[in-house]
Amino acid sequence: MRFAVCALFVIGCGDPQPGGEVDAPGGDGDGPMIDAPGTWRTETAPVAVTARLYSVFARDPTDVLAVGDGGVILQRRNEAWTAMVSGTTENLRGVWAASASDAWAVGENGTVLRRNGTTWAPVTGVLDIDYTGVWGSSANDVWLIGTSRVQHWTGSAWSTPVTFPGTLMSVHGTGPTDVWVAGEPTYLKHYTGSWATVMPGGGSTHYTVEAIAPSNVWSTAPGTGSRNWNGATWTPYASEAFVDLHAFAANDLWGVTQTKVGHWDGTSWTVTTPPGITESLWGVSGAGGHLWVVGSGAMILHRN
Repeated sequence: MRFAVCALFVIGCGDPQPGGEVDAPGGDGDGPMIDAPGTWRTETAPVAVTARLYSVFARDPTDVLAVGDGGVILQRRNEAWTAMVSGTTENLRGVWAASASDAWAVGENGTVLRRNGTTWAPVTGVLDIDYTGVWGSSANDVWLIGTSRVQHWTGSAWSTPVTFPGTLMSVHGTGPTDVWVAGEPTYLKHYTGSWATVMPGGGSTHYTVEAIAPSNVWSTAPGTGSRNWNGATWTPYASEAFVDLHAFAANDLWGVTQTKVGHWDGTSWTVTTPPGITESLWGVSGAGGHLWVVGSGAMILHRN
């Protein structure tokens, strides 16, 4: 299950702590690594090496956020990671940004934070639940999920929470009236103005959902791999039961689980373990052809 229990740690207060990328082989330590396109490299997270990074969101190639245990929030700009002051030590489980000056982070024990471009601050009007994910189509259309609840921010107020059975684990969509939620054991939930339960096969538990278009949606289920909705039917594909997905395009989809990274090229999945990876991978996101993966052991991978 994606939401395993692990130890907390506390980030320090004060100014952001600089991090950096791994230097090029044979370099003098003063410059970022230079790689050929399609290769992986490890980037340095400015937190304890025992930290678990759980979710990542790339708004564009120059603005990436990652969150994790102990209230950790990291930001990547100018090819370096810095630790931000979150104001919490709760485990954070999801992150999403509408713009450079408007970002959300959610986590356990009713933790919902919003950044105004300068500081992170607690959001009022939220529930006392363990939040597990956040996604939006704009600053006025933000969806939060957690323990049996879906909550919607309209830009000025919170809508009445919707209750579903089980633990909700993933939220994604293409717009205000095309929102998908996955969880266990609750099948998929689809919002098109009202909510409906969708049964794509593979049981009632689905770890993650990724909507590329209204007629192109992926989900994953334990023991049965991945499934794709083409607007009419769900088709199963042999793959790992990825815990997170990110799509650049219909023929360029990425998934992560354990130490593995999967890639869908429009025809089939290829699953590999990037060199040197021994820690569990939890989150994946990308923009502009750049892909980031985060995981346990303060792991950050970058592929361009």
